[in-house]
Amino acid sequence: MAVLDFSGKPGKTTLARSFEAFLTEIAQIERLRPHTVRAYRYELAAAADDVRFGLPLDELRLEDLEAWLVRGPAATSTVGRRVATFRRYFAWACRHGLCMRNLLTEHAPLHARRRLPRPIREQHEQRALDAAIGIAAQPYRLIFTMLRETGMRVGEVLELRWGDVTLDTGREALRVREPENGPERAVVLGPTATPRTLRGLRAALRALSRKPADFELLFRSNRGTRMSYDALHYQWAKLCATAGLLDGNGAPRYTPHQLRHTRGSELIAQGQRVQIVQRVLGHRDICSTLVYAELREDQVRAALEGAVRK
Repeated sequence: MAVLDFSGKPGKTTLARSFEAFLTEIAQIERLRPHTVRAYRYELAAAADDVRFGLPLDELRLEDLEAWLVRGPAATSTVGRRVATFRRYFAWACRHGLCMRNLLTEHAPLHARRRLPRPIREQHEQRALDAAIGIAAQPYRLIFTMLRETGMRVGEVLELRWGDVTLDTGREALRVREPENGPERAVVLGPTATPRTLRGLRAALRALSRKPADFELLFRSNRGTRMSYDALHYQWAKLCATAGLLDGNGAPRYTPHQLRHTRGSELIAQGQRVQIVQRVLGHRDICSTLVYAELREDQVRAALEGAVRK
């Protein structure tokens, strides 16, 4: 009896013909969180559209897969997530007899190319963006304000629940329960460091008709579910258009994640210790924070030219 094969031809299964069956099975059996399944689907569907992955699974080349996994620029955490996705997919395919080998079983760890942060450096662009955030519709005004002032990751903000919010005077903070790279942490808020975030959170709480339950999401879609990345990026594109920060193709010149880079760079410029910036950004490895402390080209140029004049 022929083994199960989603292409209709034994031994000829492709990624495009099988990845949805993989997602359905792991979602039902392993009860993965919806956003994890969405992340897997995004990565597998993107690869399925690439001509290199149109071959049957057993004919795929490891070098093509490795090139795909480290395409970039990509953060180390992103590469790790891609590797986990494909390792899990190939293990599933092997169990179902759809391929004979897991390409990622014995391969060496992949590392992303080291990247410097990409903050929004121009002051007039920062001012234009801040002004656009200030007039954005809620709840996006508060979301982008929090990203701008706290340096949190987008996923961390969208996962917040009311039980994670503390607004008592002198104890203002947000609890990040499942951050990307480390254990649970607290994001410290304050009237000087994050004034608009505090005002926005208190206004949002006052606007509710009842006290929210701790498990309720801070930001929800119209259907009451977790707000999607697609919805956030759509609003971000509108905000960048308002701020005049579009490229020649009409796409946003910056990404929401660059608000995090901008905040980290601002803290370094203020003279904050690297350990403080590490704590604010939630970096597990201080090496991730040290790249924010590297001197910019204009600082090096100014120092060298000043020395020559002397």
